Amino acid sequence: MSTADFVGESGVVPAGFQPMSRPGFVNNCQGVYVNLERRMVAARILPEHLNPLGIAHGGFLATLADTGFGTTIKLTAGAELPPATINLDMDYLSPALPGRWIEVQVQIHKLGRNISVASCSLLDGDTLVARGKGTFINNTRSLHGRADPS
Repeated sequence: MSTADFVGESGVVPAGFQPMSRPGFVNNCQGVYVNLERRMVAARILPEHLNPLGIAHGGFLATLADTGFGTTIKLTAGAELPPATINLDMDYLSPALPGRWIEVQVQIHKLGRNISVASCSLLDGDTLVARGKGTFINNTRSLHGRADPS
């Protein structure tokens, strides 16, 4: 069964979501989408996301949370580049099953000049699959391999 067949079985991508395209690691993760208007990241759980138990791998869910944090903080701050993660904590509460649509809802608690703090819920409809919290260093050019203009 191909990835296209698997997604087709599970339904369509909700309106407003488009495939996420950004440089780096997330491009290796199929099935990740972004809704810029809602400042939200989501994914359809595909066969390549599964662990040996047949549910979404915790590393994939952590990637989804981290991507949601970076996207939401970047869009909210109007930054050129996303923040870098200083700390990420995850709690896995329910299995994310194959074919399910998982949305990352981010709540920013502090959007500072240098540091931001946020939490998130990974939801399968009304079911809380996982929750996360993180601390992030904001868009500094030196962090992104560019010299600081100062």
